[in-house]
Formats: sequence, C-alpha cells, structure tokens
Amino acid sequence: MRSAAFFCFFALAFVPTGALPARSGSDDPVILADQKTIGEESMRAAGHVEILWQGSAVYADAIDFNLKTRELFAEGRVTMTDGDMVLSGEKLVFNLKTQKGELLDAYGLASPTVRYQTDRLQQTDRETLAFRRLEFSSCAQIFPRWRINGRSGRIKKDRYIEIRGAVLRLKSVPVFYLPYLRYPLRKDGRATGLLFPGIGSSTLQGFFLKNAFFWAVKPNVDTTLGLDYFSKLGWGISDELRYLFRRASGSARFYYFRYRAGNGVYNLTDSDYYVDAEHQQELPFLNTRLLLNVNRQSRPAFLRLFDSAFDRVKSANFQTALTLTSSFRNVQLSASASRRDTYYVFKDTSRVEEQLPSLALSLNQQKLGPLPGYLSLNAGFLRTRLGGVSYDEDPELIAGLWSQRLSLTPSYQLPLLRLPWLSGSLDLNSLNVFYDQSLDPNTKEIVDQPVYVRSQTVSFSLTGPIFGRIFGSGQGRWKHVIEPQFFVRYASDSVNIDRVVKVSSSDYPPYSYAGFRLTTRLLTRGGSNAAGAAAGASELLSYTIGQQYYFDPAAANLNRKINGEYPVFSDLNQTLRLRLSSAFVLDASAEYNHYIRGLRVFNLRAGYDRPGAPLTGSFSYNIYRNPYQRANFELNRRQLAGTLRLDVAGFPLKLDSRVEYDLTEKRLLLGALNVGFDFQCLLLRAEIRFYSWMGQNETQFQFGVSLGELGMVGNFFGGK
Repeated sequence: MRSAAFFCFFALAFVPTGALPARSGSDDPVILADQKTIGEESMRAAGHVEILWQGSAVYADAIDFNLKTRELFAEGRVTMTDGDMVLSGEKLVFNLKTQKGELLDAYGLASPTVRYQTDRLQQTDRETLAFRRLEFSSCAQIFPRWRINGRSGRIKKDRYIEIRGAVLRLKSVPVFYLPYLRYPLRKDGRATGLLFPGIGSSTLQGFFLKNAFFWAVKPNVDTTLGLDYFSKLGWGISDELRYLFRRASGSARFYYFRYRAGNGVYNLTDSDYYVDAEHQQELPFLNTRLLLNVNRQSRPAFLRLFDSAFDRVKSANFQTALTLTSSFRNVQLSASASRRDTYYVFKDTSRVEEQLPSLALSLNQQKLGPLPGYLSLNAGFLRTRLGGVSYDEDPELIAGLWSQRLSLTPSYQLPLLRLPWLSGSLDLNSLNVFYDQSLDPNTKEIVDQPVYVRSQTVSFSLTGPIFGRIFGSGQGRWKHVIEPQFFVRYASDSVNIDRVVKVSSSDYPPYSYAGFRLTTRLLTRGGSNAAGAAAGASELLSYTIGQQYYFDPAAANLNRKINGEYPVFSDLNQTLRLRLSSAFVLDASAEYNHYIRGLRVFNLRAGYDRPGAPLTGSFSYNIYRNPYQRANFELNRRQLAGTLRLDVAGFPLKLDSRVEYDLTEKRLLLGALNVGFDFQCLLLRAEIRFYSWMGQNETQFQFGVSLGELGMVGNFFGGK
C-alpha cells in the first residue's frame, strides 16, 4: 500500500458518503483525457483522465468505460470527489446504473478528522460502504497515537463507522478489545453508539464497571442508556432522555438498582429507584406555560450509596411540582400541585410539605384613572399539609392535617418622591384569609368551623439622599457613592389570629418594624479592554450593612425565644463584594446575632479564574448557627472548602482538585484529585476521591478514556 501521506494530499475535507451518490442531471458522463479511443460498446481513455458525472468527479491515469452496461473501470492513482467527499485508491470498478462498486487499496478521510484505510471498500447502496480489515484513527499525526483495527463493518454516510472485532492500539500496543464498536462521524458529535466504559474501585461499592449507549433518535431527541455493575452492591440500569421541540423541551433521568443478596451494606429492600425530570411546554392560548419538575426516589438514603456529595451536607431537598401559568396583559393566573421533601441526613428522616392544589390570581400595578398610585390585587386558594419533623428554624407547626384557606390581598402603592438622588414610596396592604378549620377559643382543639383573619399594614421606604464624589481625572477616575435607605412598617392587630391552625410560617401574623440599610460603592473607570477600546465604568467595591428593630418581637420571631427572651433586634446583616480585576472575586456576607454574641451566618469566598491562566482556584469558609437551638445543634456547622486547577497551555497534563473539611466535627468531607491527559486525539482521565459516608472514610478510584469523538461514560449522580 502507498503511504497515507499521499492520500492526505488529496483529501482536504471529507464527509463520509457513498462513492458516487446519485444526483439530478444528465446520465451521460463527461470524460476528459489526453488520449481517447471509442469503440461500438466501450471507451478507453488515458493520461490525466477526468470524469464529470452528476456533480461528481473521478481522476485516474486510465479508464475503460462500457457504454452499454455503464460500468467503469479505473486504475492508477484513482481519486474520487463528490462534494465534500474524497477517496483514493489503486483500482476502481463502479456501475453508474446500479451505483454499486469497489475500490481497492482504499484510503479515506471522514469528518471531522477520521482517516481510514482498507484493502477493499465496497459501495452497497447510496448510503453505505462495506469493508473487511479496516484501520482508522482520528489523530492528525503521521504515526497516530491510537488506532482501531476492525475485522469487518460498514461506513454510514454522515453518521458512523460500524466495526466488528475492534482492537484499540496505543501506538502499536493492543490494549482493549470490543466485539462491536460504533464511532460517530457527525460534525456535532451526536451519533448513535457505545461510549467508552468507566472502570474503578471503591471501598464501599467494590469494583465497578459503568457502560453506556448513546442513541441519537432524532436531531432534536437523544437518550443515553446505562448499565452499571458493582461487585459489592449489585447492578443498576439508567436512562437519560433529552428533547427539544418548537414549543416543548425537557429531560428525564431514571435509575433502577438491584441489590446483591447479603451485600453487607443495605439489605432491607431488594431494589431502589431514582427519577429526575423536567418539562417545559408552551400552550397556544393566553401565553400559557406548563412546567413539570420531578425529583423522587424510593428512599433518600439510597442516593448516599452513589453520590459522594450526599453526606457532605446535613439536609437535602427534593421537590416534585406541576405548574400551569397564564397571563393576559397585567393579569396572571397560576395553578400548581407540589410536594417538597427536606431530608435530614444526620437523622435519616424527612419533613414533607404538600400543596394540592395551589391557585393564584394576580393583578399587577393597575392605574386607577387620575389617581397617582397603583393598585395590585392577589387572590388565591391553597390546600396544604405538613408531615414529619423539622430540624430547621421553623416555628411550631401542626403536622398531618390538611388545611384549606382562601386569601384576598389588595395593595396600593403611592410613589412620593422620584428624584435622581432621593426617592420614597408608601404601600398599603390589606390581608384577608378564610380558613376552613379553626381552634376552639376555649379548649384549643381543632374544630370544623371556618375563621376569618384580617390585618392591615402600612409601609414607608425612603432611599437617599444619595451622595457621590469623583476622584482623579482623565481615564483614571474613581467615584464613591453612599446610598442610605430607611424603611418602617406598621401592622395592625390580626383579628382571630389566635384561632388559626398553623401549618406554615405564613399562618403567623405580620409584625411592625423599622430598619435601615446603608450601601457604599466604589466605581472606577479607566484602562482598556482586550480589544484596546476604553473600558467602561465597573464596580470595584460594594459594602452593605443593615438591621431591623421589632415593635412586635414575639410576632417577628414567630413565638421563638433566644435565651428566654424575644429578640428586639434582627441580625446585623453585612455584605462585601470586591472586584480587583475581572479574574479575581471576593464575596463575603455576615449576620451577627446580638443575643448569642456571635455570627449566625458567615460566608466567605475568594476565587481567581482567568481564561487561559495556568493556575486557577477558589477558597470558601462558611458558618451557620441556629440561634433558637442549643450551641451543639446538629445543623450548626463550620466548613472550609477549596479548589485548585492546573491547566498549562500546550501541556497535555491537566489537574483539578477539591478539598472540603468540617471544622465542627473535625473530619474530612471530601478530597478529590482529577487528572486528565489530553494529548490531541487522546484523552485519559483518572480520579481518586476520599469522602465521608455514614461517618466512615471511603476511597474511590475511577478511570476513563476518550478517543476523538468517542466519549466516555459520565457520573449519573454527579457527586462533584
């Protein structure tokens, strides 16, 4: 065979197709050559032969063409082109009538960079080329870093190469055998076929093998089918469906797991399942939209076996909801049904909130003739129930009871000031709620007697006066802005509030308060962007501090006390945002609680991420304290986390690491190192992960390979 380098001279851009596909036009080929001899039934041409036929071309040293059977025989440096297709070989036999033929000692180039060679390439129909003993690679090097040899198979136009008896070789060393392989040829990479399996080992799961089959059903629909094996636990099957239509889009993910008997980890049930789906649908009337979200599993603890991120948190939320919304001008309608589960990892229990149904009607800011303000109206019906026990900052609520209520809330907003440096507004609200059940005023037992609760609120807010000063001159100018805000709300006594059966926080009465918020900003303008143009104004620093004073401390704290008293002041809230450059970010927020003499919430994150930078990363520190619970409450937490990424341009080795540490329990939550070797057409990826599971330290190792357009199996449950 000739060197593949000779073929690459001709094959500049090729999308795999049949050797000479039919096209509209004349059936008579145009033959150009240095010499031509024409007989009664045949033609002989030699010397720089060029055949033009229905948009295709054949180049050869010499050809014989049967005018009756329309069979073509070409030899000597045969090259064929048809649009983006280029093939080269030693000899060609092709029938223009049946469009079947054979090319010997063939070389080809397929999109995007796949090249192949075989002793004999046969066209069986317009879309298919068949072969025996083919070798191909997507590497651009003369001596490719990997190649695949196959016993037999076929090439489907613009779709895939199908190989039986495939052997993967790194350089010349055979490393992997597959009885069947499909390699995608589509430019978008969406071709049906097997993905490279993921192989690994875990102290919890044992040896595991993850397999997946990608099916491009249609250009707008695809699905990934998975089959996983875990030596210690059992086996699982999965499906990930994705679709996109003109008026609908969504995805659905399903996982079913069958436990191995006597696995020593979990034997209470034979199997578990997990469902995660999202659907969006536009309906052709009144701007109507349908939204469906499903996040369900047979039991939340099932996810702990496969998601290494699960035990790094103390609670996890799962919500399933169906919502229908519609709007006409400034009127909005919505109807929904939902279920929200809050799973507490440390207790293996859940708090469940159900709403079936929830109906709402909203009229947004309607002008009333010559009046200066705006009228809004909100009406709704809700049927809700709580179940389980909460470990969050929820007040005392009644569980296991379906509660129904009808609400009507008219609001009136009156702008008082609209100056560039000073603005103020007045808001009037009237809350009216009808409950189907109530508490007996004497016995405090729940009775089937409706109760009407009403209250009014008046709110005033003032923003400003805003102060600003500019420093510097020219392009290097700075601007300092101070923006104060003051607000106060008065809430009347809620009639019959003591008779309400409280099943949610919204069943507690509104309260009166006064507060402030002060924001200071530092803006800069100067320098130039990447294109050399003058850069616009950007915010370099922003700091905000705020607090509230409660006139009704019992209502404001939902009847919860801290150290035996109702707090009169809210937490002192502070946020800081610093942007020294487009690549560096520093965000901090703190909520200081005077009554516990410490921080209730503190979040700090610093990160450096510049495109093309060899080293990037982030650091975070978080504190959470429930002020209404004891100091050693299970959800009180202090944690550290950090990421570090090494990606040097032109260097094939990439590193990505992450560490999370629980300062409260003094234990490592996660330590992960992901190593990628990306050498043009060859990607090797390995990951080692140390994480906490049920208070134990677990180790997991996983390895995967990606060759050109042939990707590797991902992690169904994430666990980043």
